[in-house]
Amino acid sequence: MESAASLIIPFVLGSLIGGGLGWYLTLSSRNDNKRRLIMDLESQLDQARQSRADYEAEVSEHFAQTADLLHKLTDDYRAVYTHLAKGADQLCGDQVNLSAAALNAPSDAPEDQPPWSDVAQPLDYAPKKPDEQGQLSETFGLDRSNSTAA
Repeated sequence: MESAASLIIPFVLGSLIGGGLGWYLTLSSRNDNKRRLIMDLESQLDQARQSRADYEAEVSEHFAQTADLLHKLTDDYRAVYTHLAKGADQLCGDQVNLSAAALNAPSDAPEDQPPWSDVAQPLDYAPKKPDEQGQLSETFGLDRSNSTAA
């Protein structure tokens, strides 16, 4: 019996130690996987943020360059028109009248307000005439001659 007990005790102790070590390694590898996953997600988030910032910078640069090019185009158009107006005035005299006023913006509108600022909003009702009742009147559209017959 002693030999059986001496065999069982090391076997049980080895099983307990092996099971505990396996359990610890399993839990630690799960935590490592979670940490690795969190780190991967954080790096992807940082890359997405950097990509978005780069895209926003490209868009801003594009529109700034577009504004500059349109400004240059406007100046070139004015230069061509002025050249044509001077040439027409010199070569044709009074037969052709190209005014320099066409090059300038309308002077009656303030520059800080857009040209559509004086436009009224559309009405959502038909305005009444001065001698008629409005559509919201209680008697609008009622015929009084038929109501006395009832």
